[in-house]
Amino acid sequence: MTRPSWAKLDSAIAQTLETVLPLLPIALSPLCSEPEQSDALGINSSNFRLNTPQGGFLLKRWSHQANISDIKITLSIMTWLATRRVPAPAPVPFRNGEVLLRLESSSWSLFPFIEGNYFSGEGDELIATGEATGHLMQSLSQLPAMHMPSNGPAHMTAADGALLLQIHANPQSWDQWFGMEDASSLAKCWPMVLAEWEKLSQSPLKDGLTQAAHFDLHPHNLIVNHQAVVAVLDFEACKLMPVGYALAFAALKQCRQAMTRQASTGDPRATGNMYLRAAVNHYTHTRDIATQFGDLAICEVLRRICIILRLNVESGERKWNKVLPIQLTHLREARALFG
Repeated sequence: MTRPSWAKLDSAIAQTLETVLPLLPIALSPLCSEPEQSDALGINSSNFRLNTPQGGFLLKRWSHQANISDIKITLSIMTWLATRRVPAPAPVPFRNGEVLLRLESSSWSLFPFIEGNYFSGEGDELIATGEATGHLMQSLSQLPAMHMPSNGPAHMTAADGALLLQIHANPQSWDQWFGMEDASSLAKCWPMVLAEWEKLSQSPLKDGLTQAAHFDLHPHNLIVNHQAVVAVLDFEACKLMPVGYALAFAALKQCRQAMTRQASTGDPRATGNMYLRAAVNHYTHTRDIATQFGDLAICEVLRRICIILRLNVESGERKWNKVLPIQLTHLREARALFG
């Protein structure tokens, strides 16, 4: 689904918003129509669209698990990026002058609503997103210390290696851990998972500068209008980390989306190289890690696979198993695109 969709509020959420709406800036009241909630299959489901006398705005309810200090840093990063002409929606102050509104156990922020579609990979969108991703990473490399986010995820850790060994050594437990269907799917790809882990855990990787980086630039976090990226979303995924993992994973997610639009006519390596050239034009350090994009992307994919597997093994949580086949397929896609 490439077009963001919105639905009528359910009654429980409508009651919650009744405590927030009176605290909007005076110029935005009264609303021109009823608020709407995101209807994108759970994507950004805590976002609400407001139609106001000053145009459209997006009201975001932050996760209850989010740390308040981290939220404030995220908002400060978005504000700073907006001043650098990066397409990051800058937060709008509420009536009390604050950009983070705290009400009992809930936290809220307000942003301009930016019209557009999710990145689909059609036409020249891939070049535009490669350039925008490079520009974003270049800008984040210059982020002042006062806005620096917390440390990002670690890759190829000893704990993940131990988890894979535990799973490999106990095939009789797979049905119990993962369920019969998911265990069967995992078994087909397991040799590839182990082979990639063994190869990458023994190879020193050039993973780029350690800097602030957005490590989740998948298609639904990129809003495109007329072949241009007009908004980057989900800056909670901006962390201090080696930029190579973030940039390579962004390239994987964006290139494989573009490949779906080319059907059988697309050349994966040509698509990957085209993206790399676009990124290099706006972030020169891309050249330093370009030869290892496949390795770095797979390191991030393996990290995500291990998160899903650990939830199954340690707590019996299977809700993320629905994306496990996607992550497993990414292993082949990364090699097809970047070698």
